[in-house]
Amino acid sequence: MARPRLTAEQATQRLIQGAQANVGRYVQGIQSVTESPMAKAATKAAKAAAGYAESIQSGRWAAGLASSSIEEWRAGAIAGGGSAYTAGIQSKSAKIARKLGPALEATYNVADSVSNMPTDTVQQRIAKSTAYQQKRYDASRGSASGRGMR
Repeated sequence: MARPRLTAEQATQRLIQGAQANVGRYVQGIQSVTESPMAKAATKAAKAAAGYAESIQSGRWAAGLASSSIEEWRAGAIAGGGSAYTAGIQSKSAKIARKLGPALEATYNVADSVSNMPTDTVQQRIAKSTAYQQKRYDASRGSASGRGMR
């Protein structure tokens, strides 16, 4: 006897129910990882770049982006991200602070370095603005201190 086929809606509902019922297994799976997925992914940069380029050239990337309407994107972003936004920031507060510290230091250093430039004329203000923007660019790329803001 043939099994009844699920509709897309039924399959989606089963997926959601299964995910809700298996949160503990999900957490256990994450806790059982013994090597950094980020370090492992970093060793595959060439493969990732080739795959990404192929996806763009073949049109799959654009088709995937076009497959959702703005309404679907909004609904998903609000439903998934809205409730998890604060929790996500809180759970990554140490990493955020670690990355934000050098960025703030660079920003303050750049601002301090141009703070005493004259601003009496339009040309002086343009020069100050240009100097600030160039120093911000250099800081974000790491050319001044050997490390960027990222």
